Amino acid sequence: MKNTMWAAGLSLAMGLMVGCGGSVADETTQESSDLETRQDAIPDCSGGDFYTMYYSDASYTTLIGGRGCHCGSYASWGKTSTYRQTSVDCE
Repeated sequence: MKNTMWAAGLSLAMGLMVGCGGSVADETTQESSDLETRQDAIPDCSGGDFYTMYYSDASYTTLIGGRGCHCGSYASWGKTSTYRQTSVDCE
């Protein structure tokens, strides 16, 4: 019984190492993501003011970027991060 469990565990481990297979992606099948020429839609700022400020770390002392709407215009600068604070101003 112990040998059977060991063999089953070894088979599972080998199967996970080998993987499920699948085709290998080559350069002709991969689409390039050229962010320099990418154009995203500007968010609709008619619903009120909001602004998200992004910080470098959990101390929230170094501002590294911001995104949001103010007076009907969208502004975006710097970088984003996990550490953020959002303010909403509904008039």
